[in-house]
Amino acid sequence: MSRSKLFIRLFVALFVGAGLWYMWIIASAKLDWGGGSPDRQQIGTLQDIRQRAMTQYCTGVVVTPRGTWLVGRLEGDAKKLQPAADVVDLDVVLHGKSVEDKDQESEGSGAFSGFLSRRDKETSFISRLDAQGQFQMVAHVSDAACLVASADGASVFLLTGLERPEVVGASSDDIRQTVIFRSDDQGKRWTWLAKGLFPKAAQLAWNLKPYFHGQDEVWAWGTPSGTDNESGEDKPGAIATGVFYSADRGASSTPIFAAESLLVPTEYARGKRPDIVEWRDSDAYGEIQTYVTQLDAQRAFIWVSQRFWGRNPDSESGSLAINVTTRAQLQRKAGQWQVAAVRREDGLFIDALVENDVGRVIGLIDQGDHGQDVVAELDAAKLTWQPMGELPSVFAPLASDSRLRGGNFWVGQNSLLINTSSEHRPPRWLYWWSDAQISANGVFYSRDWGRSWQRLAIDGYLGILGFQGAQDRVVWAKGNWYNSNDVGVYSYGLR
Repeated sequence: MSRSKLFIRLFVALFVGAGLWYMWIIASAKLDWGGGSPDRQQIGTLQDIRQRAMTQYCTGVVVTPRGTWLVGRLEGDAKKLQPAADVVDLDVVLHGKSVEDKDQESEGSGAFSGFLSRRDKETSFISRLDAQGQFQMVAHVSDAACLVASADGASVFLLTGLERPEVVGASSDDIRQTVIFRSDDQGKRWTWLAKGLFPKAAQLAWNLKPYFHGQDEVWAWGTPSGTDNESGEDKPGAIATGVFYSADRGASSTPIFAAESLLVPTEYARGKRPDIVEWRDSDAYGEIQTYVTQLDAQRAFIWVSQRFWGRNPDSESGSLAINVTTRAQLQRKAGQWQVAAVRREDGLFIDALVENDVGRVIGLIDQGDHGQDVVAELDAAKLTWQPMGELPSVFAPLASDSRLRGGNFWVGQNSLLINTSSEHRPPRWLYWWSDAQISANGVFYSRDWGRSWQRLAIDGYLGILGFQGAQDRVVWAKGNWYNSNDVGVYSYGLR
């Protein structure tokens, strides 16, 4: 064989090999192939596969020091799972009658109203893992419901979208928050909180993201008041931060005020980049993210990040992000939290903030101008961020952009867990010189705080059920209930 033919064959082989390798990377990303299965264990089984029906929000597993809970949600009513007589019907707890009885009353008042009552109905099923390793249903409710628990697991809250019962003589100043249930005996009995849980922080209860610190302390937050005082409720020197604190597990709460607004208006961003003439944000305060971290009994911080988008003046397309984060330091004096100092940091946006029970604080932060997050750790003494690594991608080592998917970011004792959504742009010549992009999801963990990542054998779409941070274990199941008959609930160890 001549040398020229040998080179041609080698070139063809390399070209074909590169193409197959490229196709394998794309296929494995799209079809959830690959990933490790470290220390796989089965933590329980289901009575019915539909107990773990997952949706985009308010479903999954919550592990506490006192129990393991599972919330699933299905279209239709509770009859689908035929709950036992001892399973608590939370609609009865709230109204004194089941949702089926309410529907019959609606049907009695007219066929059209009965049709409306049945349309788009959904039911949340709350189960708890028993000593025999089976998830037993303990309650159900005719709406979306998010389960959160106190740090010690003694109190469990169910944040629903149910409308509050009408109260005779109620005024416009009364609580309007949707219904929240609480159980202090691990699901045997439930009460609904007539006074709500941080009712001023979120009217739709399942939008709450309570932050528990220690046994009884709880924080919650909504949106800070802006500089325009549109509501007319702010007073000079007492501007609402949108943050609320409770020392009694939410039975009562106190708003936190500051001398100035923690938000900056869009004019602030425009002053930083006067060369940008076209701005994308319609909101006067841009994209807003708020978080709270309590470092000890006397010190806490409010983080308010804002991001404004403008068209890049140096290119025909593309946008630039102008970021700013306001940090309010809180000091406890005479049992009350007060804002002691306010600092602003330009160029910083905190997209996610998590911490473990030993005080390690990890964030997904953007310090650039294209909205790309990196993993960073907070130095609690210096209050500075130390970048650790980039977000992982299912397309690696191909070039791609990754972002956090659905807020799925957790920190354990010695690990990080993240669900990312990534986009890869194929070479233009593969698509007749036109732009194209391929997207896929993946679940990854890190044992070195984000410096490197390993992929897990978990479906990237609704694959994670929950995370047990104290033991560094991720809880998962095989696909969603409609495409898998496996009644097992499993975990991987990330240590």
